[in-house]
Amino acid sequence: MTYSPTDRLLSAVENFPVVIVPGLRNSDEFHWQSLWQARLPNSKRITVNDWATPDLDAWRAGIKAELDKLDKPAVLIAHSFGTLASASIAAEFPEKIAALFLVAPADPNKFGIADKLPQDFLPVTAKLIASSDDPWMTEAKAAYWALLWGADYLRIKRVGHINSESNLGTWTEGLHQLKQLVLKARARLKPKASQEGSLAFQ
Repeated sequence: MTYSPTDRLLSAVENFPVVIVPGLRNSDEFHWQSLWQARLPNSKRITVNDWATPDLDAWRAGIKAELDKLDKPAVLIAHSFGTLASASIAAEFPEKIAALFLVAPADPNKFGIADKLPQDFLPVTAKLIASSDDPWMTEAKAAYWALLWGADYLRIKRVGHINSESNLGTWTEGLHQLKQLVLKARARLKPKASQEGSLAFQ
């Protein structure tokens, strides 16, 4: 049986709500984030008044506004500057997040915000994917932040900033990585749900 990109996406997120968190200048129509969002009918994209200004608080507010509309934890699918804000929100509101999919993080030192980001393991399941030739973050720095945050780390070769210019289309490898992340997150969340259920019946 052949599965369409839509089928693969729906299978990957396993009915979790999805919040799309783009980076600077938003993600255009050819970006894998936009192509994924178009195939996920219940996904939401954050709103930022000025997409050209790297304002961590503005991105955080956009994420929080979407999470507050949901009645269960969401999967955050973030790119570039959006990954930094997503990690920040996850550290503060872990109960609102099922998993973090962090792709091509931008170097926080470029914006002077490294000290405002989490400096320890994130309390949620996370995966960080970086490219070997990303102009916005060296692979060594990407590996450093993944290690600091306790995120699974995947380095892929020579796809630039993993954006529309990388010509990835719906990015099949990304779908596979997302599915693995969500499976891990669901396994981590199940014991908590079971424990809460058992406490409710005591």
